[in-house]
Amino acid sequence: MIEKLMNLLGVHSNGNLDPVVRQVTEDCLAEVCQRVVGRTEGMNFSEARGYLRARATKIVLRRTRILIAKSPEIDSAQMSRIARLATERLVPQVLRQARVGVPAMPVYRQAA
Repeated sequence: MIEKLMNLLGVHSNGNLDPVVRQVTEDCLAEVCQRVVGRTEGMNFSEARGYLRARATKIVLRRTRILIAKSPEIDSAQMSRIARLATERLVPQVLRQARVGVPAMPVYRQAA
C-alpha cells in the first residue's frame, strides 16, 4: 500500500540506485581529487564545498552516461538523479580525503 502511494506521489526509494550511485562515486573520486588539489587553499568550508560541486558535476555526468550506456538495466531517465546523488555522496568524500576547507594546524616553533 505504501509503495503504491509513494509511486503515485512520485517519491521513489533510492534502494535500487544505491549500487549505481556508489559505482559512479568510486569512479569519480580520484579524478575529482586530482582536479581540486591545491586550488581550495584559503577557502572556508562552504566555499570549498560549492567549488567541489561545480568541479565534480562534469566528471560525474560523464561517468554516469558511460555507466548507463554499459548497463541496459539502468533507466536512462534516472541519469540526472543518479548524477545528483553521486555528487552529494562524492563531495564529502573529497573534502575528507583532500582535507579541503579545513584550516591547517598552526606550527609553533620552539627554540632549541
